Amino acid sequence: MRSLTLIATLATIATTTTGVLKGVAGHQDDHSMSPINLLASISKQPVNTTLFPEIQHPFPPQYADSEFSKNHIVPTNSWVSNLFYPSAENLAPTTPDPYILRIFDDYGGNPGLSIHQSDVKTFGSYPETNNVPPTEAGYMINNVVVDLRMTCNEWSRDAIQKEQQKPPKQSVTYWDHFSAHLKLYTPSQAEQYIRFPIVRGMAYVTADYHNLTPRFFTQHAIISLDVDGESQRIEDNAVYTGSKFKISMNDTPTSTFLIYALGNETLTLRKEGTSNLVSTNVYNGIIRVAKLPSDQDESTFDQFKDRWPVSADIQAESNGNSGTYSIQWHAEGKGDSSDLLLYAYPHHLETLLPINVKRTGIKLASATKGDMEAIKTTNNLVWVIAELKLNDISWLPTRAEADASAVHEIMEAMETDIAKDYANETLLTDNYFSGKGLQKFALLALILNQPDKTDLRNPEMAVQSLEKIKQAFIPYLENRQNDPFSYDHVYKGIVARAGLPKSMGGTGDINAAFGHSYYNDHHYHNGYLIVTAAIIHYLDPTWRSADLIEWTEALIRDVNTPVEDDPNFVSFRNWDWFAGHSWAGGIKVNGALDGRDQESVPEAVNFYWGVKLWGLATNNDAMSRLASLQLTIIKRTTYEYFWMLDNNKNRPKKMIKNKVVGIYFEQKTDYTTYFGRYVEFIHGIQQLPMTPMLADYIRIPEFVYQEWQQKLADIAPTVQTNWAGVLYLNYALIDPSDAFKKLRKAPMDDGQTRAYSLYITSTRPSFQRGIVLFIFTVLFTVDFLIDVNYCTILYLRFTCCQEPPRRR
Repeated sequence: MRSLTLIATLATIATTTTGVLKGVAGHQDDHSMSPINLLASISKQPVNTTLFPEIQHPFPPQYADSEFSKNHIVPTNSWVSNLFYPSAENLAPTTPDPYILRIFDDYGGNPGLSIHQSDVKTFGSYPETNNVPPTEAGYMINNVVVDLRMTCNEWSRDAIQKEQQKPPKQSVTYWDHFSAHLKLYTPSQAEQYIRFPIVRGMAYVTADYHNLTPRFFTQHAIISLDVDGESQRIEDNAVYTGSKFKISMNDTPTSTFLIYALGNETLTLRKEGTSNLVSTNVYNGIIRVAKLPSDQDESTFDQFKDRWPVSADIQAESNGNSGTYSIQWHAEGKGDSSDLLLYAYPHHLETLLPINVKRTGIKLASATKGDMEAIKTTNNLVWVIAELKLNDISWLPTRAEADASAVHEIMEAMETDIAKDYANETLLTDNYFSGKGLQKFALLALILNQPDKTDLRNPEMAVQSLEKIKQAFIPYLENRQNDPFSYDHVYKGIVARAGLPKSMGGTGDINAAFGHSYYNDHHYHNGYLIVTAAIIHYLDPTWRSADLIEWTEALIRDVNTPVEDDPNFVSFRNWDWFAGHSWAGGIKVNGALDGRDQESVPEAVNFYWGVKLWGLATNNDAMSRLASLQLTIIKRTTYEYFWMLDNNKNRPKKMIKNKVVGIYFEQKTDYTTYFGRYVEFIHGIQQLPMTPMLADYIRIPEFVYQEWQQKLADIAPTVQTNWAGVLYLNYALIDPSDAFKKLRKAPMDDGQTRAYSLYITSTRPSFQRGIVLFIFTVLFTVDFLIDVNYCTILYLRFTCCQEPPRRR
């Protein structure tokens, strides 16, 4: 209840503070002062396997512990998903950050767990490609390097290669949203194993050795060694005994690692060659390894060495205006201290409340999110992260009324759009493109059937638009579309048939339907369908209500089940509470060698907007508020990691020039797309589908203007394909009057109608037909302190954007 009380406190602050805080308190509903738990079950109903036929996925996990997996679903799109499968050359990484881990990689030395922390990134350039000019920072990647490997003498690579012994095996014995426990073991000796609790943001890599002889290998050369604070001579076969070892390497810049032996006995290590430290005895107990950013940080690592995180839980609450999500860390260890040292991402530092946490200033680079900072976490080991102003966008734009001067043209376009044969654009071979077609027509029904808000009045056309979208939706509601869904009993999800083997009715191509059968892009595909269903149910709650609820909530649960105990669906398949955004990449049969990835931020936004709308349509406060919180977090992380304002602090200047990262992986960023390298592809995929959530909340004018001026203004007039409609509708967010003229004739994307594009454009505050605007954005920031319960200082930071002046 502590965090619920905190929400009430924040609401009181927002209500009573004047000036900048006025916006926080300005949009309250009947429940605005009643914090509720957001992680509530969506449905307790089992999956209707008559509607969604049950299958066993053809690619089951290989390393999931058989006992634990009886009651726990293996995650398909998680940062830990690589742990469950083999990969090409064992190179698929697991990235808790700031460490990058690989299991049984082949980079010399005995097999084990390899650790890399990459302070130096590799940037590669791209030559001119199509209409993309030469790109200095075309991609950013972390090199595959073994800074330090934790292994043992018993797993001799030479003996394994000579088939004199079997290689060690791996098993994932526990997992949750923030952690996984990896067990590496000797096949013939059950009592010989190393257990690694791998936890998000862990400041140390922790290994629990059982009846094995520790061995440490590095690809670098060891150039200095301190034992228990005393400097040692570096000699082959020299023996060192102690409980703390400080080793430095010959890489550039020089890496220094600390090794703590926390078992009942000290550790005796012998130096072998330039790259190995080998124990002289079998060891039982905890060994912890940490990279030391600088010598001045050493005392902090000494202080926190005795306790380590092993798992974590998530809680989330909201009063409708503001929200918190809390990470409850769980730890093991010895000694009296209950404190932990954990690294936080940049977006955490903006919103982490100073309750039982303290920033240290110690920093290490994450894989792809900029510098992380070590946080001292004390007492109850909870991070409370607050978003003080949740988005209040729902069905329509903030200013929903179409400009009077544009209504006639909008209605002319509307007549043309609604007269189309819906089936030709909604009943395609692929659910993704079909979903785009369904949503674009559903949006027409939405704005036509709310004439008092939109000022778009034609009762006959309103009835027609709703009836046509209902009829177009029926094949999906009955799972009779060209690529029907099945319920996968292995990973507990809804998958398309196309990518399944031919023996299961599929094509045999695992990449069919963008890999949906292997859990790629579920939030993208499902999002379009959920938005459509929400609009239909909102406009006509009586139409096939029971069927629509069952069908839609199955697709929502597939992606965003908020509870751990739903036996039918995995919890938060795509959403990552620590990263603050979703992952699109699912199961990779050869391993996700660059980690999880996500390309299209707006299509992820579209899913959570759809979930919010469904929550509103069904009066499910927990669902709609959870989606609002997720959307608010997405906006924050988008401008930290995906879209780059000129003042972005997490990217180098040469990368900021790109304005968008392109495809964002855990291990790299790539200024391109999966479907081609054109400017309109790379930037356009970050602009669709245009909805009120995207137009009025996610895509801020400052970014749209910078991106347009620096990347798109010269390209857009040359684009003759359907991407032109996407680019100019985005342009409407900063210059609606000029964009309106372009959108009258520009080719439309297959998820876009001309009528809705003109409508969105006409609702922009600065829209005037025929007026060209001169853009001038003013940002100002106010910092102030508030005393909460006399003991907690809460730092609030608000950024406001002034409307640009007009030039006639």
